[in-house]
Amino acid sequence: MALDIDGYAVLGAIATVPEVFAEIRPDIARTARALVVKQLKHRALPLARLRLIRRTLGAETFALVLDGMTDVEIKAIVARLDRHNATLKTASSAWHRTWLEGLANADEPSAAPKGSRAKAVAKKPAPQRALGKRPFAATWDGKDRDTAAAKGGKKKKKG
Repeated sequence: MALDIDGYAVLGAIATVPEVFAEIRPDIARTARALVVKQLKHRALPLARLRLIRRTLGAETFALVLDGMTDVEIKAIVARLDRHNATLKTASSAWHRTWLEGLANADEPSAAPKGSRAKAVAKKPAPQRALGKRPFAATWDGKDRDTAAAKGGKKKKKG
């Protein structure tokens, strides 16, 4: 089994002495952008991490990374971070970019609309089965939960 290198250590070494790696400078920029975009597109990226990424990279570098992303990628990130914003579907791509920069800067995402279906369809507590109760304290809730096979129902033979 081959040992793997510490990627952060290698990138840190390249960053401390960039003149040694002058021939791969375009590749470093492309790789750095790809890594940041991959992190931004990650499905589990919370809003707090987006803000931390912006703070770490700085406003100008973060804006350059966003400029290199496609409109579809930007829209997907905004839709995931701000699900309840009503203007997402009709907004332009420039609005999506501006809103993503605003979310990263400290703007708050839209709250869920009042009376939304998510609140109306609250989870009902699961009915307590008779087997989970004390012996002889079980009550019947009027629902037959046994399948036909469990009841011993057999198909009748013709003939």
